[in-house]
Amino acid sequence: MKRLSRLVCTGIGLSALALILAATGCAPKQKSADPSGGAARTARGPGVAEIAVQAVPVVVAPLVVERQTSGTVKPVMQSQVVGQVGGVVASVLRKAGDRVDKGDVVIQLDDAQYRLSVKTAQASLDAANINLATGQDTTAQASPKLDLQVRAAESAVSVAQRNYDARKALFDLGGATGSDLDSAKSDLDMAQANLEAARTALDQNQKAPTQNIAQLKLAVEQADFALQQAQLNLQHASIKAPYAGRLVTVNVMTGEFVSPNAPAFVIASQDREVDFNVPPADAASLPVGAPVTFTLNGTRHSLRVSQAPEVPVNGVVPLVAAVPGSLPIPFGAIGTLSYSMTLARGAQVPTGALQTNENQNFVYVVEGGKAFGRNITVLAESGSTAAVTGVSAGSLVVVNPPPGLLDGSTVKTLPLAEGTK
Repeated sequence: MKRLSRLVCTGIGLSALALILAATGCAPKQKSADPSGGAARTARGPGVAEIAVQAVPVVVAPLVVERQTSGTVKPVMQSQVVGQVGGVVASVLRKAGDRVDKGDVVIQLDDAQYRLSVKTAQASLDAANINLATGQDTTAQASPKLDLQVRAAESAVSVAQRNYDARKALFDLGGATGSDLDSAKSDLDMAQANLEAARTALDQNQKAPTQNIAQLKLAVEQADFALQQAQLNLQHASIKAPYAGRLVTVNVMTGEFVSPNAPAFVIASQDREVDFNVPPADAASLPVGAPVTFTLNGTRHSLRVSQAPEVPVNGVVPLVAAVPGSLPIPFGAIGTLSYSMTLARGAQVPTGALQTNENQNFVYVVEGGKAFGRNITVLAESGSTAAVTGVSAGSLVVVNPPPGLLDGSTVKTLPLAEGTK
C-alpha cells in the first residue's frame, strides 16, 4: 500500500515537471519553415488547432507610383531686346506693363542721320547705274569703228609693203638711193605699228563685257548693298517688339544715347509654361506629351510635357509643361507638379507579406487550407506594395505571418482588416 502511494506520487511529479518544461520553453522545438515548399512540412493530425492568418489575393499589374516636385509658372519666351544701331532716344512710346503686338515700336531713335545716309546711298547707286549704262553704250558703239580702223591699218601695211619692195628692187638695180630705201622701210614699220594698235584696241573693246563692264556691274552691286545697309539702319532706329507679349522693363529714357547692343527693354510672351526638375532616373519616363498634374491653391490642372531634354543639369533634369492659354495661371506662381511612374510589372503583394530566409525572399501562400512558402524575386517596392515574381495571379498571400507559422501549417484565412498591410 505504501509502494503504490510512492508510485502515484512519482507519476504526479513527472507530469508536473513536463508541464514546467513546456511553460519555460524547454520543450523540444519544431523545425523551421522551408520557404521553398520542400520536405520540411509539419504534419498536422486530427485535433491540431488551425492558425488564423490574414491573406490577400495577388494581382499582376504595373506598380505605379506618383511623385511630386515643385513647378514654377513662367513665360514661354522672355527676351532682352537690344538696340542694333546707336542714337539718341527721340521718344519712348511704350512703358513697362504695356501689352504690345509683334512689330510695335517701343523706342524711337533720332533717325535724321540714317535718312541722310539712305539718300546718299541712293545717289551712289544711281551714279553707278549711269556709269554702267555709259560703258555698255561706249563699248557697243566703238566696236564697228575699231573694226574699220583695223581694216584701214591692214591696207596701209599692204601699201607700205609694196612700196618698200619696189624701192628695194630699184636699190638693188642702182636706181634708188639708200635714203629712199630707209624712208620706205620707215613707212612700212609705221604702218605695221598702227595695225597692231588698231588690233589691240579692237581686242580690248571685245573683252570689255568681261573686264570693264564687269567692274562697272560690281560697282552697281556694291552701291546697292550700301543702300540696303542704310535702309536697314534706318529701320533699326525704331526698336520694335520681336513678338506679341508684355513689356517687363524699359531701360532708356528720352534724350539718352543708346549704344549698339545696349539693352533697351525686356519683353515676355503671354504664353505660359511650368518649369520643373526631376531626378535623371525619372526623366526617361516623362517624354514629350507625357501627362502631368499641376496643383495650385488646391486646384488641379492637367498639363503635358512640352520639352524633355533628358540631360542632367546640376544633378537634375529640367523639364517644361505647356499651359493652355485658357488657364488663368499667374506668372511666377509656384505649385505642386505630380507625375506617375511605372516601376515594374509583376505580382503585387503587400510588403508586410515579404519574408527572408538566408538572403532568399519568400512569401506564404494559402493552398488547400495550408500555408506553403514560395520563393520570390522582388522587382520594385513603393510604400506598402511590392512587385514580385514567383507567385501567380489570384494566389492568396499571407500578410504579417503570425509567430509559429510554418511551411505546411494548417491555417484559417481571415479577411484583411482595413488599413492593414
